[in-house]
Amino acid sequence: MHMKLFAGTVAFFLLGSMQAKAAEMPAFWLKDGDTVVFYGDSITEQSLYNQWVELYTVTRFPKMRVHFYGAGVGGDRVTGGSGGTIDERLARDVFPHKPTVVTVMLGMNDGNYRDNAVEVESAYTKGFEHLLQSVEEHAPGARITLLGPSPYDDVTRPVRFPGGYNGVMQHYAELDGRLAEKYHGSFVNFNPPVVALLERAQALDPQVAQLILPDRVHPDVIAQWVMAESLLKAWNAPALVSSVTIDARAGKLIGAQNASVEVVARENDGLHWSETEASLPLPFDRGNAMQALLLQLTDIDQQLNRETLRITDLEAGQYTLKIDDQTVGVFGADVLSTGINLADFATPMRSQAQRVSWMVRDRDQAHTIHLRMLIRKENVGGAPGSIDVMDAFENSLERSIYEEAAPRVHAYSLIRVVAPVDPM
Repeated sequence: MHMKLFAGTVAFFLLGSMQAKAAEMPAFWLKDGDTVVFYGDSITEQSLYNQWVELYTVTRFPKMRVHFYGAGVGGDRVTGGSGGTIDERLARDVFPHKPTVVTVMLGMNDGNYRDNAVEVESAYTKGFEHLLQSVEEHAPGARITLLGPSPYDDVTRPVRFPGGYNGVMQHYAELDGRLAEKYHGSFVNFNPPVVALLERAQALDPQVAQLILPDRVHPDVIAQWVMAESLLKAWNAPALVSSVTIDARAGKLIGAQNASVEVVARENDGLHWSETEASLPLPFDRGNAMQALLLQLTDIDQQLNRETLRITDLEAGQYTLKIDDQTVGVFGADVLSTGINLADFATPMRSQAQRVSWMVRDRDQAHTIHLRMLIRKENVGGAPGSIDVMDAFENSLERSIYEEAAPRVHAYSLIRVVAPVDPM
């Protein structure tokens, strides 16, 4: 009786400790029903870091509907640019969406690509304050995240003046941080992680490193993923896709996070079970040279893409893992006992996530065209006060994205590899 009481007490305290740790973990910044607008210049108009924040959110939280809109226009400053003045831009490209979250990244054009000047810095601060005051007035309650500008590449190429233009961008990031504090927003600095990326790439291969910011200004795919990772981590994005542990000898589930497992069966040919993961992995493919380099140079897989499967108490040997009759790989019992990251392999879940990524890309491209049409005052249809045809099209694409991202049941099997019999 005393031992049972002790064991029960230990279990109670362990459960309490686990619940306390879960309670300590901050919630993801975005919530169901949020509308996010990414405001910026041509670096935002590239629609990469913002697209991948959207992809992560859709695949990681497929039951949480969030609406995303890019509002980047090339050449923009805090005063506006080719898309109109700042007041015109905000009134047309931001406020009609009724945003609950607004991110802003500016500065690259504001610094004039020269050494810092007091009057230029003053104009930047004054213009940014006007922008933030306008957001406060027209989108009251919106949560604001200011983004320190991504770097000008002074790592792989010589600086053009003492301190370099990225020194100016780093100073502007400091200004952004102060403004975020003043206007009760959050601040995420894209500059240091991309500079660190450039330095790692430079040590690996200087020619490859120059391709990360090919014109010294506009980040390519790898740098944009690092920017997306920085924002997601600042927004408390969980690394976990799912985690499942199964005891092979007992043929039973030991534990599951963000997944449900049913019908674990231990049969003569191996283990069989059905599993539904509540999330999808980010669809990184090591067979893609660019993505392989991203995974080599960054910690993004560890930080944002953990889809762990562990099978304990297996007899020594090699085992073939299949999901929906698709071979994922052959693994040793010791490797499976430690755990594999399914996100690293071609699985039906990764294929589903890849389809979602293409659909997110298509919707973002449609919105970019829509924004350009509005800038040029093209007819987008619809009576005054009603939804225009491009809005309706974008909304239909969004619905399709969430339909494709919905969790699905998958059939797993783990079969021991039988060594071929020697005919002699």
